[in-house]
Amino acid sequence: MVKIQKISEIEPCLDFTEFDMLKKYRQSFATSELGRLQALFPFSELGQQMYLHEASLDRESYFSLEGKNCFSGTRSDKLNVY
Repeated sequence: MVKIQKISEIEPCLDFTEFDMLKKYRQSFATSELGRLQALFPFSELGQQMYLHEASLDRESYFSLEGKNCFSGTRSDKLNVY
């Protein structure tokens, strides 16, 4: 019968950690072609000039309540009074 081993004995030993991998990835990205482009172009300022912004939670709805019900297919004539 096989003896039960500790999990630490079964796991392979890794020479690197996730933080080391992330650090190496960021360093390699900075030296890549895409990283150099990111350093040259002010993408955030370009987005502001094109009026791009992150969606806020309080934006106006495109549809009325009736339109939302009809569009989503959950319309019920008993619930909606026009």
